[in-house]
Amino acid sequence: MKCRICGAKLKKEGDICANCYKTYQEEEDLKKDINEQLKFSRKYSIPYEIAKYAWIFIVFIMSSVVCITTGSILEELLVILIFAVIIGFLLFIDKRIAKATKVVFYEKRVVYTFKFLFINIEKIVKYSDLKDVTYYQTFRQKKFGFGDICVYARGAIPGATLLNGFQIKNVENVKEIFEAIGQVINFVNN
Repeated sequence: MKCRICGAKLKKEGDICANCYKTYQEEEDLKKDINEQLKFSRKYSIPYEIAKYAWIFIVFIMSSVVCITTGSILEELLVILIFAVIIGFLLFIDKRIAKATKVVFYEKRVVYTFKFLFINIEKIVKYSDLKDVTYYQTFRQKKFGFGDICVYARGAIPGATLLNGFQIKNVENVKEIFEAIGQVINFVNN
């Protein structure tokens, strides 16, 4: 007989081997872990988002100056309309992404969820598999009180949170959230 999951040869009568059964039991225990310890999400701030798109404002100002010097009011109105549509679209997308992103820390695991349009991502990392939790802030994020939190799992390549861990951007009060994460997972910050 062979294990129906991994194909390993079974010594005793049954459907799955001891390793697969242990993994199955761990997964079932994690599903029962429903006590939320900490929950946060990506924040949306219009002033922060507008500062992020400062380069569009520069292009707009330069285009406006060119239109004004050529004396075409119709072209100036067209530039304003295009600018408003682009900024509105980018702000709309950023707001939807912020609403679609959340992180929940339970007693034994952390769950990252991102649902946007046709993208549906859920990453689950057990605390026993955590390698590192860090945060960082860019200059602009510091000015607005935001930061990014990165969660690395064992076996993850540093800087490549896409593989085993995750990164949540624009977390409000990132230092306080980071300290709360440390208390939840009993992670010692060196």
